[in-house]
Amino acid sequence: MGPPRILIVDDDSVIRALLRHTLGSESYILLEATDGRQALEVVERERPDLILLDIMMPVMDGRAVLRKLKADERTREIPVVIITALTSETDVATSLEEGAIDHIAKPFSELIVRTRVRAALRNRVAAAVGTATKCGRRIGFIGAKGGVGVSTAVVNTALTMLSPQRSVVAVELRPYPGTLAAQLGLAPSRNLTTLLDVPPARVDAASVRQCLTLHPSGIRLLAAPPQIDDQRELTALQAEAILNATSEVADFVIVDLPPVPSKATPAVVRSCVFIVVAVELEATCLAAAKLLLEALAAWGVDRDSVGALLVLHHASAGTTVTVKHALTLVNCGLIGVIPPAGEANLVSLKSAKPLVYSAPDSVVAMAYTELGARLMADNVATMKLKL
Repeated sequence: MGPPRILIVDDDSVIRALLRHTLGSESYILLEATDGRQALEVVERERPDLILLDIMMPVMDGRAVLRKLKADERTREIPVVIITALTSETDVATSLEEGAIDHIAKPFSELIVRTRVRAALRNRVAAAVGTATKCGRRIGFIGAKGGVGVSTAVVNTALTMLSPQRSVVAVELRPYPGTLAAQLGLAPSRNLTTLLDVPPARVDAASVRQCLTLHPSGIRLLAAPPQIDDQRELTALQAEAILNATSEVADFVIVDLPPVPSKATPAVVRSCVFIVVAVELEATCLAAAKLLLEALAAWGVDRDSVGALLVLHHASAGTTVTVKHALTLVNCGLIGVIPPAGEANLVSLKSAKPLVYSAPDSVVAMAYTELGARLMADNVATMKLKL
């Protein structure tokens, strides 16, 4: 396998010399670049195991380099440690949000640099092993606007995917109260708040398991905070750590995303194998769906990995013509249609028994069962409906 290859990127020759001296006693192959553009050339040629990256540089600054690395699937997994004189909380937060795994301030301690480099390389090896053993497939659900019925769709679809051979975790990935626990009749003692109190680097499968609540069906829930006072910002780094760990404990991870995107949303949707966009046949919702699909494309989500779920709340909602017109407007394939549930939906909510349990023979339950089957297919994109 050979010794780790570390790329030092800094326009200051003194800093590069200090880092060479600091790391020279270790068994590393040290590479160098004096600006961002040269750094990308070295990465393309050498594929380093770790990058130590300055921010303020000529030609191309470090933030631009970091964004390019994280946008390319060939280099996305290379860990980047920022070493810079920019030390404000905003600068540190920005670096971490954009994908850096650590931030070291100049002037730096040689001991700190050596320790953090070792930790970054250990984590890279552990991540590689973890990736090889993961089996959980992530499927995200997001509404074109609030009130479409995303949480109800998540609960019912997740239940249809569960079997003795398949484990399912529903994740309410929002930092404010949701409805999944209420729909399942659960009162979790632990929830997402617990994990948000843990540094992302320390979130693992064991810590996620402790925060899951088991439903009698066998499905497990990672619930959102139950109180509005518990609300806090969810960062991309936290979301990725939580979903990575959850993927190690379930065959399918169904993610309930809020309709208003957060800083974490782009990273989350990119990590999912498929995104279900819930839409109503209503003008403002269709307009919002079109904007959401444009955002997903801008975040790097392939259109084939997105499907519209039409939720018909009323018996008079929609005909084949209007459905076709709606899909033309949003330019998105159809992954499912949920017919009106009427009184059955009210009974389900009041009894905290999802429709697939309270009315298993209903057309609505069958629609959720068919949706779950499509989402479990090896190639979900090929399972979109033809009208």
